[in-house]
Amino acid sequence: MLINVSRFKAIWPWLLERWYPWLTTIIIVVALILSLLLYKTEPVIRITGLALQGLGIISVILGIRETRALFEHPSLISKVKAYLGRFPLLRRNVMLKIDSSAHALTSFKAKIYQTHRAPEPNPTIEARLEALEKNITSIHERISQTQNEMDEGFQKTAAALKREEQARQEEDMKIRGKLEATATGGFYISASGVALLLVGIILSTASFEIASLLK
Repeated sequence: MLINVSRFKAIWPWLLERWYPWLTTIIIVVALILSLLLYKTEPVIRITGLALQGLGIISVILGIRETRALFEHPSLISKVKAYLGRFPLLRRNVMLKIDSSAHALTSFKAKIYQTHRAPEPNPTIEARLEALEKNITSIHERISQTQNEMDEGFQKTAAALKREEQARQEEDMKIRGKLEATATGGFYISASGVALLLVGIILSTASFEIASLLK
């Protein structure tokens, strides 16, 4: 397999995909080189360990902050401010908001149906048959109109259900994306913080013993 310029150019985007673990690795390697290879003294090893612990704690805090931001939770600072703002002895301006009550008006569709009657008094058979035919025609028209209204209502209901289903699918995809981002992005930051903490604790705790071994 030939190695050309384009392959070298593709290395940088590949590294940026997981830049935080690479940055953590570089920091740990530089810290170990400075403390274990160059200076090799107990104070330098101990201070380096403390610095790595501080960076690890910051990384864990950033991971928690990113996870909260993905789910649109308020920041910890804003929550602390809101909590302190509810201190009972603090003076607060009370604002009363009066909403005008809105009366819901229900619309009704009034339908007037007309019936045909034979002329009175003493209608003839032909007049009665004519009135009966008109009534049958009117009933048929009403049935057709009702059927059309029912079909239109069913179509609207089906369209509304389809839109609701699409909205739920989009919301599910958003939640899934947030969960995946939480399991990947926040995980790498937190894992990097744990690695920094682990190396920092080892260096700061066993700094005297490590310095004795390096002499």
